[in-house]
Amino acid sequence: MVQKKYRQSFYLTALFLLVLFLFSGCNSREEKFIPGDIKDDFCGAFINFQYCKCAFHNEFCDAIGLKRSEAKKYVDEQYKKWVENERGEFEKSCFDQGGWFESNKCKYCEQGYIMKEGNCEQQEVSDEEAQSGEGAEASVCKYDSDCAPVCEGSVAWKRGCNPRENVCEKTFETDCSVDVENFGGVSVSKTCVDGQCARDESALANKKIDLENEQKKISDEVKEINKGRDDIRDAMMVANKNCINGIADMTNVAIVEFATRVASIMAGGLPKIADVSVDYAGEALNRLYNYQSGEPTEKDKKLKPEEYIKLNCDLYNYFKNVLAASDKELDDRINSAKAIEEQLKLLP
Repeated sequence: MVQKKYRQSFYLTALFLLVLFLFSGCNSREEKFIPGDIKDDFCGAFINFQYCKCAFHNEFCDAIGLKRSEAKKYVDEQYKKWVENERGEFEKSCFDQGGWFESNKCKYCEQGYIMKEGNCEQQEVSDEEAQSGEGAEASVCKYDSDCAPVCEGSVAWKRGCNPRENVCEKTFETDCSVDVENFGGVSVSKTCVDGQCARDESALANKKIDLENEQKKISDEVKEINKGRDDIRDAMMVANKNCINGIADMTNVAIVEFATRVASIMAGGLPKIADVSVDYAGEALNRLYNYQSGEPTEKDKKLKPEEYIKLNCDLYNYFKNVLAASDKELDDRINSAKAIEEQLKLLP
């Protein structure tokens, strides 16, 4: 008897779950965000292939002045940023198409359902539509007051009663989309709601999401810019000191420390020195990189005193220009962030 009751309970529970699954799954569909592969989709397309070759195959490490572990860390960091940006684009596309993004998935409602707080709810049907079974235009009426206005997309239709057939018919139309509300730099066309032109709350919500996403992107960029500025400033001051003091500070220990610092900074995404000015490039920089693991034994790989002094003077000017450009970048980002903040305040 107990086993029989248990089986009945089990079957009822299974039936309930099956029905729940069928009814919950028929009104929506999901698309999952799948990040691109680090080797197949990211390397070479969004980062210099030499970093990936060094990180994964221990090749070209000398060319970029990094050890394999350092290159791997750098590639992983840049890949993570790329994935976050791709996820942001996926989320934006999801909301733009009326979906709901959550847990790396975009949920869309099927026809006849609308998205509300992450759930697909059936669109309401008016009393006239329910009674006639053929839509609101065929509603039964006696007077014009019996005919409620209706929406066709963004067009609002007033309706009157046809006295011969006693049905509601469309009379006057209003294109709600030509009525545009302006909120600072954001313009949003009105839409039709319950037969009346009204504010498009969904479009406004998407505008806010776009602005907030842009705000976060700028914040991340500011953090990234600031992250390397202290290292660049320190290297600039050391280069200036070496330039002024000359041979007096040209010890093997000092050269090794400086070579390691410069190589680390250059691997952090700065423009190549050779791309900036020919004065900063040349064999002197390559010889400086030779000191990262200690003083080289080969004579042709060592730095001559005059080469070391000139290289430090050139590096000082280079890092100074990099910081000046960084100052402008920061100002531009901060001004953009302020403009977005002001725009968000203007939205209802």
